[in-house]
Amino acid sequence: MSTAPAHYLAGPFSTRRVLLAAFWVWFGISAVWFLTHQNPLEAIWPLSLGLVMWGVLRFREPLQRFAARLPFPVYVKFLLFGIFFWDVVVENFGMSFKGDLNPNLFLSSFLWLGSCLGVMGAWWLVAQFFRFSPWEVFFFYGLKGVVGEQDFLVPLTIMQGQFLAAFVTIPYLIVVYGSGVAPVFVVLEKELPRPARRAGPVGAVLGIGLSGALFWVGALAWFKVVELLFGLKPVG
Repeated sequence: MSTAPAHYLAGPFSTRRVLLAAFWVWFGISAVWFLTHQNPLEAIWPLSLGLVMWGVLRFREPLQRFAARLPFPVYVKFLLFGIFFWDVVVENFGMSFKGDLNPNLFLSSFLWLGSCLGVMGAWWLVAQFFRFSPWEVFFFYGLKGVVGEQDFLVPLTIMQGQFLAAFVTIPYLIVVYGSGVAPVFVVLEKELPRPARRAGPVGAVLGIGLSGALFWVGALAWFKVVELLFGLKPVG
């Protein structure tokens, strides 16, 4: 039995299901490569993020009931769940529990809060005008990671002809980035606005572009505030 509602993936042999299955096979190949070419104790944590989206889908109903009981406006819930998945889960698992902005994991997550709020604010805004499925958000924001991570690592790798490196890195980055935002769209599926307009190419471009821009706006503004209030600067 599928863990995803019918409107996410219609039909057992639909094109979407086939493509999704192909992606997870691709991710499996990527996982084997990273586990055999890197320190497996470090590689296993970011790779384990591949279970996040499926876990959220598997337990979506209790998670949705829990979210419905929270006495906050939906936009506050959106930001709170975004902080949990993006800043707490993905950031720490993605970095194998090595604080990249500060050796202290709590302070590193605290310093990433501005970027997190920028990203989630962007997706909240775009979701007011376009209707996204969780899997669309997963792949759209994952694409943002593929394009921009590590100063355009994947595009530069492709330009340099290192196709194997790009092949194994692309699904890895999609999972890491997609797991930070898409679960929120599952947990709050029944509470989010449902605009008549489907996401389509325009929604995809806006989601990727605005989240990328507000990532940096949020980061720079938050770093300045934290430095002024606490004298704390990112070290990475």
